[in-house]
Amino acid sequence: MAQREYNKLFVGGDLSGIQKFLYNITSKHASVSLKGRSAFLSNYLREVCNKVEDTIEGYGGTFDELYCSGGKFYLISNNTQAIANAIDECTKLIKEKLWEEHRGQLGLNISYVAFAEEGGEFYVERHEDELNTTSGVLWKYVNADFARQKGQKFKDLILSHPSKFFGFNYDEDSKELIVGGGHKVCALTGVEFDITKLEKKAKYTIDDDKNLFYLPSAIRQIEEGERLRQKEGLKTFEEYADGSYLGILRMDVDGMGKRFIVGFPTIDEYKRFSEKSRHFFEEDIKNKLLLEEIEDGSEKGKKYKQFLNIIYAGGDDLFIVGRWDIVIDFAKLIHDRTIEKFKDESYIDIFAPDKPKRSISISGGIAIVKPKFPIAKAADMAGDAEEAAKQGEKNAFNMFGRTISWKTNKDESGNINYFFVFKDENGSDISIIHEYDYVSYFKDKFVEFVTEYHKDYGFSKSILHKIMLYSNIADLNKERKAKGLSPNYSYMWHMSYYLTRYMDKWKAFGNERNEEKRKVKAKLYRFCKGLRDDYLPKNRHLELIAVAARWAELLLQDKEY
Repeated sequence: MAQREYNKLFVGGDLSGIQKFLYNITSKHASVSLKGRSAFLSNYLREVCNKVEDTIEGYGGTFDELYCSGGKFYLISNNTQAIANAIDECTKLIKEKLWEEHRGQLGLNISYVAFAEEGGEFYVERHEDELNTTSGVLWKYVNADFARQKGQKFKDLILSHPSKFFGFNYDEDSKELIVGGGHKVCALTGVEFDITKLEKKAKYTIDDDKNLFYLPSAIRQIEEGERLRQKEGLKTFEEYADGSYLGILRMDVDGMGKRFIVGFPTIDEYKRFSEKSRHFFEEDIKNKLLLEEIEDGSEKGKKYKQFLNIIYAGGDDLFIVGRWDIVIDFAKLIHDRTIEKFKDESYIDIFAPDKPKRSISISGGIAIVKPKFPIAKAADMAGDAEEAAKQGEKNAFNMFGRTISWKTNKDESGNINYFFVFKDENGSDISIIHEYDYVSYFKDKFVEFVTEYHKDYGFSKSILHKIMLYSNIADLNKERKAKGLSPNYSYMWHMSYYLTRYMDKWKAFGNERNEEKRKVKAKLYRFCKGLRDDYLPKNRHLELIAVAARWAELLLQDKEY
């Protein structure tokens, strides 16, 4: 057998620390700089990718760019020792510059593997025994090296330029170490610098009154944010909240990394899928979904753009800020369009071929805060909610501290296995596809009944507070059981007793002579009877209806009734 020729390089770049860097806004420019910083990150990744490509061409190579988005880029070039060495040297220079401007808040890893393609199969040098011979093997080893480099942050910088890393400068003229004095904090990054040690030609602006200064990259971010504010009509957080709460949404495609590790039959198919993903998350959501009209509620007919600001959409990650209730609705819209867009992209997991095909789905989480709440903390809270949603089966949404499934279950024939089928208070058949729809159904009922029947029929918000209380007690019981303590189920009797008393005002609806009033009283009575007898006694249903109660409670705060 002829010796395999590893004549190509698969080159990848990974800009790390994006999430922390993006949200760490501390200055008076926060509302503008957040958008500017997002644009800065996208532009910076593009610049780095271009530098690597120019380096390859400078040494007689050619390249084929596969992807550049979401903090990562991938390309293929021909493999020569000169090109490999040039990429290494280029990487060092970029990392040094990145350290000077951001002092470790952003990191960059560039890696490559030599590979050969034979008959549609891919072989990585020094990994010839790899069972996976799809394009995924290239992605696998480059990203494994990213992880290795992240565990050795700034290693090259420490070894080659320890003075830059440890914050002192060796003055060639005096042969002395310069220490102390001139400490100021970068207004945008919050990082302390000794400005006496910045390069003599470095450009920065100083605000002596506040002991702040702005590095060149910070100034660029502010300028970019201001440009976008004028171009897109960006508002302040208070304006987006529209007199209510601010919603901070973070979303991420489920298992996208696994999809690339599984691989594609050809590089062209890899590029097609990558471009489809990039176009949907970076362009369609902003230029199409954001301009769609709201279908329901008091804002029906208005566009989402009036209430939302897409701060970051890169790769398969989303970060959106806006009025909390509109943010929830938009998250559902993004989910549904993602499922629709990628419905033909299901794939067989080569590591588990006996299992059903995997489909592309998306999960997310929302934090709901007051408009002046620190955006960095709110972003962390939304990140925690997103992470909670991605536990278990994923394809879910976390709000008010509870994860709710978006998953639609189907049997082998493709028929829907409904989450819940029941008759409503009017005797109509209701078929609920998944948990989110179940929560949304009861949220709508609570808002409708409190708004329309509070004054004349006594359907008050007190029922919402009681349901949330009983759900909290049920959660405490879980904690007690986990600690080996006996649970206290007395809340179930209290819940039944409360609802029975709550229904007393309508139980004699059959004696009501006014037909319209009789119908309303019967509807309210049957609705609460369903809660008492059929839904709330079931633990998962109690959890979900409590989320609906909290959702309705916040909506009712903004209503007059």
